[in-house]
Amino acid sequence: MKKLCVVFPGRRYSCDRSLLYFPSRIIESYGFEMIYMHYDVNRESTEEIPLSENIDTAFEYCRQHLKDIDFNSYDEIVFLSKSIGTIIAADYEQSIKCDKIFQIFITPLDETLPLIEDRDLIICGDRDQFLPGAKTKLAPYPNTYIFPGFSHSLESKTNYRLSIKTINDVSSIVDLYLKTCEL
Repeated sequence: MKKLCVVFPGRRYSCDRSLLYFPSRIIESYGFEMIYMHYDVNRESTEEIPLSENIDTAFEYCRQHLKDIDFNSYDEIVFLSKSIGTIIAADYEQSIKCDKIFQIFITPLDETLPLIEDRDLIICGDRDQFLPGAKTKLAPYPNTYIFPGFSHSLESKTNYRLSIKTINDVSSIVDLYLKTCEL
């Protein structure tokens, strides 16, 4: 069986940061070939680029780097994404018209919501400044996990043990999702 996972990072949140790194390791353990997008802006960058420009640049990067992949040749496909990556992953799925893609959205933005399907997995905090009212907005989606008291980063600035536990919980949710979907 041929399996593929594409990882779409956030803005200033690369593929090697914890909320993408550990879930991607779990996905890889299921036999998925991994492709990592690297369009993200360096975390230490002080340059303020408008979000819409970041999204356009990232989408074009993905279009160029994924254009030669025959997605229909894969039996199972997962798109793992965070923040602006959720918009890009959802838009990219729409553009390639492939119905085999399972999306894992970590801290999606408002703009992602119209593109979410019932089978997609959504993970976010209930105090996410980029998705105000997350609990209400995500209520229609059956595979939603909302962490109480957490913002967009899904980490605590004052309790690192809690942040580590949350990363473990997110990774466990991804693992359970893959098992449930029989991927």
